[in-house]
Amino acid sequence: MARGRNSDSKNQVIHFNARIDGINYNILDDLVGYAVRRAQLSIYEDFGASLAAEDITPQRFSSLVIIENNPGISQTKLSEVMGIARSGVVSIIDRFEKDGMVERKESDDRRSYNLHLTKEGQRQLKRYKKAVQEHDDRISQALTAAEKKQLRELLRKLCL
Repeated sequence: MARGRNSDSKNQVIHFNARIDGINYNILDDLVGYAVRRAQLSIYEDFGASLAAEDITPQRFSSLVIIENNPGISQTKLSEVMGIARSGVVSIIDRFEKDGMVERKESDDRRSYNLHLTKEGQRQLKRYKKAVQEHDDRISQALTAAEKKQLRELLRKLCL
């Protein structure tokens, strides 16, 4: 969520408004990338609000899901799957390890580790999945099941 400053408060939360009346967006209205980015900002804002009590981000959630479904995945492969720098994955895993949710196990290659969810990680991820599913249902409630499927398919086509 964006944070703004005014004379009343240093940490006032500013709600992201994807469309403001009276603003001429010109070419922006015709750009797919712009529309996707505006939607992403709205979705991330709702995700943050929905999971604030859990202190989980989309990146952390995705990491846990990938580790759960690919036990033994290396940190390097996870960074590739997530599309983030290896150092970013190390930071995420350090935190999960500190919280008792993920464990690193040595692999055949002594330079890397295999990642596994702990029982605590499995328990927490189950809660997160429920909250994320509720968030996803809420942000996509204006779409029919067929439209949701079509949107996912269209977005996959944009992943070059």
